[in-house]
Amino acid sequence: MAIPLFIGYFSNNLLIGSFGSLGIFTFLYYQTLPFKDLMIRLSSVGSFLLLGNLLGMLSTHVPWVIPIMIALIAFLARIIFRLYAIAKPGAFFIVMVTAMGSGTKIPLDRIPIMMSYVLLGVITSLVVAVILYFVEGSVEAKPVEKKISLQERLYIDPAALLDALHYAAILFLATYISQSLHLTNAYWMIVSCAAVLQGDNLRAIMHRNVQRIFGTMVGLLIAALLLSIAFTTLQSILLICFFFLTVEFFIKRNYAIANFFTTPMSLLLANLARHQYLVSLLNYRLIGIVLGSLLGLLGAYVLTTCLRFYNRAYQLDENLDKETE
Repeated sequence: MAIPLFIGYFSNNLLIGSFGSLGIFTFLYYQTLPFKDLMIRLSSVGSFLLLGNLLGMLSTHVPWVIPIMIALIAFLARIIFRLYAIAKPGAFFIVMVTAMGSGTKIPLDRIPIMMSYVLLGVITSLVVAVILYFVEGSVEAKPVEKKISLQERLYIDPAALLDALHYAAILFLATYISQSLHLTNAYWMIVSCAAVLQGDNLRAIMHRNVQRIFGTMVGLLIAALLLSIAFTTLQSILLICFFFLTVEFFIKRNYAIANFFTTPMSLLLANLARHQYLVSLLNYRLIGIVLGSLLGLLGAYVLTTCLRFYNRAYQLDENLDKETE
């Protein structure tokens, strides 16, 4: 995270830091794998991030396309990441980067420049991943396994299609509602909804919903305190790096505590290149996150309930058929 931020700082172009940080999320998919597999994994994720952010930026020029574009990217990311066993964070960061792209209206002639900044973040992630790979020590290559096509993977796990459709439908609705309500930085609602839907089951989603809302409230208090202090650009960059480190440390240990630092980090990052009256954004962030979390929980509950009724009806029909025979 520090690399693109300091490149932007020393080149006097803070847009490099803001947009380059989006490409840095590629590194969060790092796993201890054989070198070839690792590079394929991270390069694929990085390409997906670039594609999502590009389509998000382009969609802002035709606003009615934004919900469709986010739903399409969400569907493709969800089903591909599940079928190819790219575990958590899964499709979340793809959706997040796409949603953030759709929340930043950039002239068409400037989009290639902004995409080059995101690409810088992706390349930084790949370089650091290579360094870490050799620091950890090389990993023995796995025995060559039979390649399984996408169609075969879908046949093995047919529920992936229903899961991806459900995921895309909820995010389409979240995008549509956030645009209809004219929320400032509407992507906060989309990102919050996608984060809650990362839960493995309804109980986990319910816990994430409560933890995210509670964590956001505490994070808003921290952000309000920090916004009352006039930090220099260098101090803001150091704070962003510290918050990013803290979030990544706690995200697998305590989701609520991790959210304490997400809000101040994102607001400081947004303020680097585009100075806004951030105190006024605190209310909008709380509204967006609460609405997104509740919508994600509601969508998961509806799907779970429908599947339960379907399975019950299916078993009942099956039993009747056996009795008839």
